[in-house]
Order: sequence, then structure tokens, then C-alpha cells
Amino acid sequence: MFPGWISLRVQDPKAVSEWYVEHLGLVVFGGRKDIGSVALGTGDHGAAIILLPGDPLEHPERLQMHFHVPDVDAEYERLKREGVKFDEAPNDKPWGWRHAYTHDPVGHTVELCSPLPQAGFKQ
Repeated sequence: MFPGWISLRVQDPKAVSEWYVEHLGLVVFGGRKDIGSVALGTGDHGAAIILLPGDPLEHPERLQMHFHVPDVDAEYERLKREGVKFDEAPNDKPWGWRHAYTHDPVGHTVELCSPLPQAGFKQ
């Protein structure tokens, strides 16, 4: 079974997809040239993001996408070197995960997260 996808309307799907490819390592695996959509994913048949041309969300920051990474602090430092701005430094959350928050080029919230060892979640 395919895990599914989220479809987002943005003014420039190609430009937004380039941010995800450059900074988060997602891969473009499809899309429709006739309408200008782009399909992105991790390359392992996991969940996907479909970027469609159109009017964006009125409050894009309310959409939160969580990306599970092995080491939030290492990803935070790498992305900062690449010029990605973060809301704050990574920090531990009471629900047992470490998070760092940023935004994609159109304002969607992008969260990098890793489970804390003491929380008992598997990496």
C-alpha cells in the first residue's frame, strides 16, 4: 500500500520543489507538465508531496510537515550553513521528541524531528 500524499497549491511548484530537493533531499518522481505540477518524495515509496499550481493557503504556516531525521542538531547546523532560517534552535519537547522549525519558500511550517532516546521510540 502506498502511504499517501499531501497536495499543496502554490504559485510556482517548480521553485518550491527545488527548495525541498536542495535542502531536504527529496526527489522529484513525477508530476504533470501539462498543468505544471511536481510530485516529490523520499525515494523509498513513502509519503509524497504533490505541488499543484494555484492559489496558496491563506495561512500557509498553519500547515505543518514533520520530517523524521536521525539527528535534528546536525540537520539544523547543515541547513543553517545553507542559508535556511529557523524560528529557534532545536529543543526537546515534552512529548519525547526533539524539534527544529523552519518554513519552506511559501511559508508552510517544516519541522525536523527526532525521538529522544529516553522516550523509547525507535529511530
